[in-house]
Amino acid sequence: MNKKDFDLEPIQSQQLNLDLFGLDPLLDKNYSNTLEIYDLAGKFIYDKHNKYLRSASAEETEFTRITTYREMELRISVTAANIERTKNGIKERVFVFPGAREEIIEDVLRKLATKERAEAYQATTGSNAGTRFVGIAFTLYEVYEELKRVGKSYSYAEIREALEIMNRSNLAIQSVDNSIDLSAPFFPIKAIADKANKSETKSFVCFHPMVTDAILTLNFRRINYAKALTFKRHYTRLTYKRLSHRWIQAAPGKPYSILLSTLISAMKDPYNNMYQDKALFKDVMDDLVNDDVLERYDMTPKKQGKKITDWRFDLYASNTFAKQIAANNKVANTLQEKDSPEKREATTRVQHIKDEIIF
Repeated sequence: MNKKDFDLEPIQSQQLNLDLFGLDPLLDKNYSNTLEIYDLAGKFIYDKHNKYLRSASAEETEFTRITTYREMELRISVTAANIERTKNGIKERVFVFPGAREEIIEDVLRKLATKERAEAYQATTGSNAGTRFVGIAFTLYEVYEELKRVGKSYSYAEIREALEIMNRSNLAIQSVDNSIDLSAPFFPIKAIADKANKSETKSFVCFHPMVTDAILTLNFRRINYAKALTFKRHYTRLTYKRLSHRWIQAAPGKPYSILLSTLISAMKDPYNNMYQDKALFKDVMDDLVNDDVLERYDMTPKKQGKKITDWRFDLYASNTFAKQIAANNKVANTLQEKDSPEKREATTRVQHIKDEIIF
């Protein structure tokens, strides 16, 4: 496989920042990195009834979620992939939204990227000319084995289909003031090997431009990714990622407050009845207590008159989670100390608003 087949040229000047994205393969074997904005916005469909559509209107093949960051409103839009599937020996074309499988396989590929294997490229021709991408070469066997290591089981066919969906499904992230305006497939560039044994030809993907921006501008934080993937409930996994990324002052006895409406807008479409969402996220918090992320939590209703309009969760970190966050903070501080002049001078579409965006 030759990267020039995709009209990609390596960017050597970004290698330092890519190295800083790396983690120790032994000490940090269960760790990866979460990315600013990208990992904290709901991009996936977890309802299987809505994930696969055999026939659909244009409106049904796209969903949009609105999330507010301080005073900035972001519109997250995902367009379903149109792929060919074989069911009961019959080939059919269906529209498919990325779901839990695709999320987890992307997490695995980014974990592989922390092993100092990612490379930066710039597209040289076509509509992407001048666009920077971070890409990684891998084998399907590597992905299969890493999934097995973290307790997930997908066949080679399922892995291939997930990669195809991520290549054909589009993710657009746009702020109202257009200071952020990124639209591209989850994996804009993809080449998948035909065979799936240990000696297969390498496969290759490039990540979404927002992933590239976050990595090259060091807008990421360390996370226990193996633990994140142990959660059976999808929204527990997303909440754990969010807390690991944003709760940087986690300490026993010091509550972290977040609204139910904030969690909903960041992760999912709301139920018609708010009490269903309340019950869902109560289960999420119970999961986090049972897995020693939270010591406890309190729920307080917000009212307009006598009507309950929202709920506030006050979260109390466990000693284990607080120590983990403290360790993550040390890694983040080391990154800032090693920060390159190129990063400080960067003017990417994400960096110039990074101080304004809070999840």
